[in-house]
Amino acid sequence: MLSVTMAGLNAAQKEMNVTSNNLANASTVGFKRSYANFGDVFSSDPAANPKTSVGSGVLTSSIARDTTAGALKTTGRVTDMAIDGRGFFVLDDGAGGLTYSRAGNFSFDELGNVVDPGGFQACVIETGATTPTPLKIDPIITESSVEYTLQGLSISSDGTVSATYSNNEKYDLGRIALATFPNDGGLKAIGGNRYVETGLSGANKTTAAGAPNAGNIMSGALEQANVDITNELMDMIRAQQVYNGNARMLQTTVETVSRITDKL
Repeated sequence: MLSVTMAGLNAAQKEMNVTSNNLANASTVGFKRSYANFGDVFSSDPAANPKTSVGSGVLTSSIARDTTAGALKTTGRVTDMAIDGRGFFVLDDGAGGLTYSRAGNFSFDELGNVVDPGGFQACVIETGATTPTPLKIDPIITESSVEYTLQGLSISSDGTVSATYSNNEKYDLGRIALATFPNDGGLKAIGGNRYVETGLSGANKTTAAGAPNAGNIMSGALEQANVDITNELMDMIRAQQVYNGNARMLQTTVETVSRITDKL
């Protein structure tokens, strides 16, 4: 009895932890909510009578991720990007490694690199290439010994990044790289809105935005967290009720055992 009750308490606590994390990240750009899956526990004794066997509690079978898209919020900043459809931004960690994210709140660093808040560079696929490369936009270019100040930047729906300079020339710098996976939910979260590939996610397929099976880019917008605060609060209330019920059962069990031992 005690082990069953403790299993119930642990499961309810796990669900509250997951829900609390969702609520804490309700304003985190590109955040994907998680949810707990549970399974009942029964004895594996082959001699057990299925007509009279009683369950042995509950266990957490998995913590899964809801990868549905969040709502889009217009910001007007050209380097803010949202993915309309499938795919993850490809980020270069500066050491040859790649991570993936749905958060497109990019900006320029002091060198002209387009980076996320953690300093990881957004990648593009240049014309004729197949490997993603970090996106850098030079504030000044030199042609025939003449310097030209960057005048404007645009990102089209197919991810094409175009820079216009004071010589009135537009230069295409490649298309935003997106990675797709057979199972998005199998990616491992490593913090900072970033994920890494795992055996459960399957191997990434990196392509340019707007390509078949990859989403389009919406410049000047950000994908919000897919957290519904009302639903999360309802989940929290239910988990609290489950926890309180198991706590009451534990108290009753302890009191019953105490009465029995007092009579011996």
